[in-house]
Amino acid sequence: MIDKVVSRRSAMATATGLAAGLGLTQGAPAQQAAEPLKGRLKQSVCKWCYKDLSLDELCKAAADIGLKSVELLGPDDWPVVKKHGLICAMCSGPDSISDGWNDPKLHDGFVAKAEELLPIIAGHGFPNMIVFSGNRRGMSDEDGLKNLA
Repeated sequence: MIDKVVSRRSAMATATGLAAGLGLTQGAPAQQAAEPLKGRLKQSVCKWCYKDLSLDELCKAAADIGLKSVELLGPDDWPVVKKHGLICAMCSGPDSISDGWNDPKLHDGFVAKAEELLPIIAGHGFPNMIVFSGNRRGMSDEDGLKNLA
């Protein structure tokens, strides 16, 4: 015997909710509308943020979740990235955060290293190389800009 009588209104609300819920799991309009957006964002990650993972582990995880790139890596790391179908969209350049292009004494070495790196980067199909201005070490904005130019 049924202890509770179900009203027509509550039955319709339940059926509507059930139908909507089933529709969402089978490709509802909202999900279909989102499909053109899939793959539009090409996100990446930097290895230095994940010190506890090997590069191979990080690349596998990145590829598994749909990331496209692992950033700020040098030539020794690029084969691992490519092995997982990823790229290095921002390759490490010839300089460092602390020692960069604002120091004219370093320019010749940086130019030589950049001329060596850029064809290798392009050969791997990677689009960019990052460079840094370097620490000021008391240098004025004007001198830094002049040295960088």
